[in-house]
Amino acid sequence: MEREGFVSLFIGNSISYEELQKYVSGNYTEDGDTIPSQFEKDFGIDHYDDDFREVEFYSESLDDLRILLEGFSYDEKIVPEFIDICGDRLDQKVNSVILLYDFQYIGNIARASQFQFLGTVQYK
Repeated sequence: MEREGFVSLFIGNSISYEELQKYVSGNYTEDGDTIPSQFEKDFGIDHYDDDFREVEFYSESLDDLRILLEGFSYDEKIVPEFIDICGDRLDQKVNSVILLYDFQYIGNIARASQFQFLGTVQYK
């Protein structure tokens, strides 16, 4: 759900940057109604603001959370917070990161398809 000042982290694997974009991008019907993205369907998310989403695809799989989150908005604040929750190293190597800002994921789906939810932290 939308909640100002919070960011939710999802990690996983994708074939390419284009496939990752396709996974998170919704569409519209001819009538202008929203068609949810596969990401939204997988995690049971009704809606989030695309303007507050950041994604990254890495050419090699990594398990170092610090490296995975480096360069994202508010990284100086969110990296230590997510490390407190998840530790420095993930239990798997991943090549894709999805961050939803001003969004606190409270769904009960921890893992869907090739992605999993790691947690939500405050960034402001």
